[in-house]
Amino acid sequence: MICIVTQHFNLNRICLMLIGLWPYECSKLVRFQTFFCFTILISSVVYQLAVFISEDCTINLILKVFSIALLFFMYVIEYNSFRINRQIIKWSLDQLQHICDELKDEKEIDIMKKCGDDTRRYTILLILLDVINLIVIPLLPFLLYAYDVLLRINKYHISNVIHMLIPKHFLGRDNYIYLIILHSGSSIAIGGLILIATMTMCVAYIKHACGMFKIASYRIEKAIAINMLKNSSLENEFMMYREIIHAVDIHRKAMKSTILFFSGFQRSRFILLIIGVLTLSLNFYEISEIISYGRDIYDCLFHFLIIIDIFAYVFLFNYAGQEFTDHNEHIFTTVLLILYLQLFILFSSFHFVDITFSGM
Repeated sequence: MICIVTQHFNLNRICLMLIGLWPYECSKLVRFQTFFCFTILISSVVYQLAVFISEDCTINLILKVFSIALLFFMYVIEYNSFRINRQIIKWSLDQLQHICDELKDEKEIDIMKKCGDDTRRYTILLILLDVINLIVIPLLPFLLYAYDVLLRINKYHISNVIHMLIPKHFLGRDNYIYLIILHSGSSIAIGGLILIATMTMCVAYIKHACGMFKIASYRIEKAIAINMLKNSSLENEFMMYREIIHAVDIHRKAMKSTILFFSGFQRSRFILLIIGVLTLSLNFYEISEIISYGRDIYDCLFHFLIIIDIFAYVFLFNYAGQEFTDHNEHIFTTVLLILYLQLFILFSSFHFVDITFSGM
């Protein structure tokens, strides 16, 4: 018996619990976590936009502010969409558990277990990448300072190194540097965790839907094997039709559960797509400006990381979506084997001749 929550979605459960989004938990602590995370993200966006109060509102400043602020706004939308659709996620997981409980064939159970292993690998990889970003990026200025001290270049002072951690347009950068670092660091950590938790949860569900498609293909292949038996009988015909019915049933359940899971994310994904494209454009523009005017190359780091985050987000979803499509198409390819089975048997006695020229 497979327990989906504890065996396959355990890491996803931990990540979602840390930000108060696990649908099976609704305690006061969870509500406080939700309020805290939402407050940090909203305050981060408001703080970055507050620079327009004290500075002249120029085109360059607008582009510079929104190139970073829009990323945190994407975090807010992603967090809010999962918070609103908690019940749908819970229903989808319950439905997936019910489907796994109905599996009796060992090979079908192994297929779903492999999906759980793939889910854990994806989640561990993305968590490691996020931890590396959170550790290496803040340490990079201090590595420059250590390099400066060892070679006695005297180019980087400790105060300059600390200021590297904060973009130059941030309000109160000179007077409240440590408070800004604490607030910005918390926002980045929470935003990164939101991205990892929600993205891996969606990909994990798609992987399990692909597993159900594999089971449907496996059942159709079993039906084909029964149909190819020479000692055809009424019992074999009944077994063949039963396997086909079971294949259609699990395919229908896979489609229904996947549609249910993503039904509440249609509008938020559309908004995220528009904001993501706009954010990419602004950050590419900022990098070109920094390189063109010969400014400190470390300023590119913030924009470069934002571009990597968005590309990773889009690539992983596209990869999972393409895998979903491929597994679904494989079912219909397998079905065609039944329709053209007699045709393939007819041609099995023929020998095909190839003409080659110089080994080509």
